[in-house]
Amino acid sequence: MIAAVLFDLDETLFARTLSLQRFLEDQLGKQYPDIFSNLENTVSRFLELDNRGMKPKDEVYQALLAEIGRNDQELVVELFDHYERNAWRFASGFDGVSDALNEIRELGAKIGIVTNGQTHIQLRSLLALNLDRMADEYVISEAVGLRKPDPKIFHLAAERLSVRVEDCVFIGDSPTADIVGAKQVGMKTIWFPNGAVWPHDLSVRADSEIRSLSELSAALHILA
Repeated sequence: MIAAVLFDLDETLFARTLSLQRFLEDQLGKQYPDIFSNLENTVSRFLELDNRGMKPKDEVYQALLAEIGRNDQELVVELFDHYERNAWRFASGFDGVSDALNEIRELGAKIGIVTNGQTHIQLRSLLALNLDRMADEYVISEAVGLRKPDPKIFHLAAERLSVRVEDCVFIGDSPTADIVGAKQVGMKTIWFPNGAVWPHDLSVRADSEIRSLSELSAALHILA
């Protein structure tokens, strides 16, 4: 029995890399076109430095400017502020998000989202994609003072959904934060990599793997 299906947000429901790329093309190509000489290379380098959200954005801007010989802290602050105010406008979800969530409803399961990140940033993404309306509960790490893979954040999500952890399936892109984190509390897991690479030294494996959200329904029926 699957009582609830829980999702990571970034690179699972929210197409974070694609959304960030589109924002950067607008910001550095249209709003601030005179800073960098090669937009395509700059966007690619930004995404590399960003490392799937692991590096703070102000540090990424600072590193990018340093690479072209500009030590301009005021410009770093200006670019970062522009990111904070506008990046959410370019938010887009992966293909099939609505269909996948509707199929979960048809299974009679609840829907939850558990995401690491700053509350105001993650909440904007949730709202931009209407995920706040489609999910029964969402848990943002900064808001609750817990971060995946801490077992407590998975237990908290299940508690808010009024389900047992062993009756939950967790879907995410991060092998450690999502898959290992969820498995250690007894949840079944589905890996949705979206460019993530499974560490060679990680012996734990997900219960299933999908390459698109259109494959989710079949995977859930197997795990049920």
